Formats: sequence, C-alpha cells, structure tokens
Amino acid sequence: MFKILLLGPSLEIKGGVSNYVKLLTKNINNSKYHIKYFASGKSSVRWKNILIPLIILVQLVKLKIILKKYQPDLIHINPSLGWWAVFRDFFFSKIIKANGFPVLFFIHGWETSVSDKFRKKIFWRNYFTKRFDMFNGIVVLAKDFKQKILDLGIYEKKIFLSTTMVDSKKFLPEKKKFSKPYKVLFCANMEREKGPYELLESITLVLDKKPDTHFIFIGNGIELENLKLRAKKIGIEENINFTGYIQNKEKIKLFKAAHIFAYPSYFGEGFPTVILEAMASGMPIITTKVAGLKDSLKNGKEGFLLKTMPSEPKEIAGLIIQLIESPELMKIIYENNLKEIKEKYDVSVVTKQMEVIYRNIINNYN
Repeated sequence: MFKILLLGPSLEIKGGVSNYVKLLTKNINNSKYHIKYFASGKSSVRWKNILIPLIILVQLVKLKIILKKYQPDLIHINPSLGWWAVFRDFFFSKIIKANGFPVLFFIHGWETSVSDKFRKKIFWRNYFTKRFDMFNGIVVLAKDFKQKILDLGIYEKKIFLSTTMVDSKKFLPEKKKFSKPYKVLFCANMEREKGPYELLESITLVLDKKPDTHFIFIGNGIELENLKLRAKKIGIEENINFTGYIQNKEKIKLFKAAHIFAYPSYFGEGFPTVILEAMASGMPIITTKVAGLKDSLKNGKEGFLLKTMPSEPKEIAGLIIQLIESPELMKIIYENNLKEIKEKYDVSVVTKQMEVIYRNIINNYN
C-alpha cells in the first residue's frame, strides 16, 4: 500500500481546493492508497491569521514530526499560483525534499500576475525555474499553464494535465424540463473578477425580451450588498434572488431546478468546480475563455464561450436569450453535458487518473 501525505488548506475553509481534497480522499482506492491529511497555511479562524508567521512555524515543526513517523511514499501539495501560497509551499517543499521525500505539486489556481513575472523578469524566471525543477511531478489544469512551465525549461514528463472533479450522482436531475419560466444561475464568491456585475447589467436586456426569466445569485463576498443595491436601482429586484452562501442539499436543489449557468469570470482560474457542478446538473454553460475552460468547452456543445472579457452585458444577454428561444438546443446540450461529466470529470474517473500519476512518480523515484 502506498502512503500519501496530502497538504492543503483547512477543510473548514470553503473553496475548490478543500472540495477537491474531500472528494479525492473519499473516493481513492483505499486498498492501494492510504492518505493522511495535513492542513497547512491560514487558519479557518480569521483572527488567528494575524499570527500567521507563528502558525507556519508551528505547522513546519508538526510536518517534520509527521514525515518522520508516517514515512510517506509521496507528498501531494495543493497550492494556487498566488504569491503567498507559492512562497509558503515552495518553503514547505524544500524542507520535505531535504528530508528525502518526493513531492507532487498540484497547482489549482493561477494568478496571471505571478506567471507574468516569471515569464518576463529574469530574476523571477530563475527563481521559479529552480523551484519547479525540484518537484517530482507538477499537475496543472490547463494547456496554457503547462506551456508556461515548459517555457521555463522544466522536463515535460514531470508535468501532468488533470482536472477538478464532481460527484455527478448528487447533481443529476431526474429530468430537467426546458420550459418557462426559465431560471439563470450564477454561483461564486461575490467578487468583481468573477463577473457578477456584467451578468447583473445583462438582466435588463434579457427581461426586455423574456420578462418572466428569473436569476439566482448564490454566494457571499465583499460585493454582495453592492450588487443588491444595484439590482434595486435598475429595477430588477423582482427577478433576482440573492441567496447568500448555501451548500449541500439546498445548493444542489437550486442547481437541479435551474436551466442556464452564467459564469462570466475573468479571474485566472484553472477549472472551477462550480462549472462541473452546473454541467452535472444538465445546464448549458455561458462562460469566458479562461484557463481550462477554453480547453474543455466548445460553443454549441457544452454551452457558449463569451468573446469579450470582461464580458459585455449585451453579449451575455444575447446568449441567454438565444438559449431560451432554443429549448431543443438546450436539451441537446443537457445530454452532452451529462455524458461529458460521466466520461471525463466524475470522481471515479479523475481519482483513477490521480492514482496513475501517484504510481508514476513513486515508481520513478524508487
């Protein structure tokens, strides 16, 4: 049996990485792999993060103890490519490597400001090249990300393309009916870069032609109250519901009932889990050409990719109206998305892919 030490955020912190870790640990073949989880980085209790240097120091001491006692075959680290995360996890990785263990570095998010530095500045190029080169394997969520690491001169066989995953059975609707009144769903942390304002401004254009359309915004965030005020100001509050943060059965129920998923994010993400959840619910997707989304989604098959970014409200509205006026197309996309999820993104498929990556790295290391 292979022993895997998995490093990532506190599982109490909501987000794509913690969701990925939970699905992986629950669905991996436990007759072949034993996983121990170690929470690194910020605390789930916000006020404690004023002590973050001390927290990291304590975590480092605990990590050394676990490495000595557990003697893992592989350490799987789960950062985003953001300044704080990579510096912290580069440091952790260096300690792990110094103790003689192989490291898999799985990059979940991707900040363009970071990759721009190591692509354009000699100092940062050298810094990141040395750091990436120490890993035994690197997993990324988009072809663009892989190419940017290859451009640093990193050995190609070290770099693996993978994806996020979804427990598709939970989101599978019994039978979605594409008929009035239509519901358009947005689900994300309410930050400007996720595109909620662009979607909000598109609503009046949709309602001019399809007045019985309803919009649901799921999520909390710093822009939530401002979005509510804007909705009231432009007179669409009767056609929009801000749920705040919801999860589990309450969230899944809304996904199953909605018809279209609009996600005009222009944030440098990998492959947002929420997109997979929407596809598993049979919804056509309207989203932007960012990262893994442009690799995996095709116009007219899984939904539509927006041409503008940040997206023009007029373009978003046009695609929503186009789908509402084409229920037969929505049914075709519904079937396509359920098939895609089952074949490519379900937990059973992606977990097996990770098992192959684990074996590859461990066998090459030994």
